[in-house]
Amino acid sequence: MLSKPWVRQLALVGLIIAGLVLLILIHQVLVPIFIALALAYIFDPVIDRFELWKIPRTWGIVILCCIILLVFGGFLLYVVPRLVHQLNELQDRLPLYWDRLRDQLLPQVEAFRQEHAQEYQQGLDWLVEQGKKNGAALLASISMGVAASFKSLGSLIAKLVGLVVVPVMTFYLLRDFDKLKLQAVELVPLKRRESVIGFFSELDGALSGFIKGQLTVAIILSIIYSIGLFICGCPAPLLIGVIAGFANLVPYLGLALGLLPAVLLTYLSGNGWGFTLGAGLTFVVGQMLEGLVITPKVVGESVGLHPVVVMLALMVGGTYFGLVGMILALPSAAVLVVILKRLYGSYTRSVLFHEEFPAKPEIKKGKKS
Repeated sequence: MLSKPWVRQLALVGLIIAGLVLLILIHQVLVPIFIALALAYIFDPVIDRFELWKIPRTWGIVILCCIILLVFGGFLLYVVPRLVHQLNELQDRLPLYWDRLRDQLLPQVEAFRQEHAQEYQQGLDWLVEQGKKNGAALLASISMGVAASFKSLGSLIAKLVGLVVVPVMTFYLLRDFDKLKLQAVELVPLKRRESVIGFFSELDGALSGFIKGQLTVAIILSIIYSIGLFICGCPAPLLIGVIAGFANLVPYLGLALGLLPAVLLTYLSGNGWGFTLGAGLTFVVGQMLEGLVITPKVVGESVGLHPVVVMLALMVGGTYFGLVGMILALPSAAVLVVILKRLYGSYTRSVLFHEEFPAKPEIKKGKKS
């Protein structure tokens, strides 16, 4: 029965659907595995370089861990004291900021309350009445929320345990990464093996270039934000700049996390409206440079995409798929370009491309008798 082509195709579709359903059902369990695989993929070129230097993979992983710890430790020793100093300064200034905010806002609130005393009292009465009517429902909602929080707490603990397992899984995957790749290659039919290996090699180059490009963009934005906020006299410019720069790995998250604190702290520190506006413009200009120049240039060159293609990919992803679409736009575009290049190469080598069509026979017109 399986000898019939349509039966085999139907069975293949059924297996794919069953596999997708299984992935959806156990996706939470698979998250640590995917994270470990991603980390192993990112660090595998480093371990391969160690192997070229005649260092075994296991020792290469140990050396890599030591290097990461040293770099991270050096970063902490250099940056964290400065961040802590800025946080302490910010903490010392918070009472002053609060007093300024209160002195500026409370008179306006009081003037508004006196001007609209009747509406203000009606609003308070409505709130009291709604509280009396919906008190039982409110208590029920609170109890349900408490129960849900305990449930989510259990889920959070499970996720934390999964994250603890990630380094161990990453170690073993990284140690056996080349073996896993060879085993995957052996599953490919011999006839298609060379083309499949070439395809995934190109894909690997595009995705690794995307990761390097995104990290480069985050560092550039961190520098732009930190320098701009320092010039504007914003407290804790390094802290806000670094957080906003690396948060921008998720589109617009850096703007959301950095703009309001920067503007508010610059204003409350007494620098005046000019510097406050400058703090806001720092983020606006940074976002414009990131979207129009930095990402198209840096990530585009890393992935092998033209800057115009990068901008189009971001626009299409954001328009049709929102935030997730913007995150996945560039890696998806890189994958699509690799696929199109392979298809174009297959087409130019095909008989259809090289076939010479016979010329149309000339139709001789007979003489009219």
